Amino acid sequence: MSEHVSARIALLDKQIVDRDRLAFGRVDDVELSIPTEGALPRVEALHTGAEALGDRLGGVLGRWIGAPARRLRSDGDAPPAIDPELVDQVDPFVKLRARFHELEGVAGFEHWLARNLVERLPGAGHAAE
Repeated sequence: MSEHVSARIALLDKQIVDRDRLAFGRVDDVELSIPTEGALPRVEALHTGAEALGDRLGGVLGRWIGAPARRLRSDGDAPPAIDPELVDQVDPFVKLRARFHELEGVAGFEHWLARNLVERLPGAGHAAE
């Protein structure tokens, strides 16, 4: 069996879980580097979230999907990326060697919603408080 696989089939739209199997998103886009002289492309980063999905889809729909996440990201910051070296397993989901909280910037929109909306809802605090 070949050690080379199709990134589209093996990665795109697969559930991403951290080392504790906490699901936190899907692979919405894959960043590739295309080497010269006929070498095979290499996966440089995995992207997850609305901005990555919007960029992948393109057009008006893509801009509409990615706009909220793009607005919440600080100017000059690159969209969050997951280093492919963190990937431990690819089937049936993409399992990482790191914990979710160790992945800076990943699922930023979800973190923003939790901080600015969910935590402010009645009953969202700890039961002991």
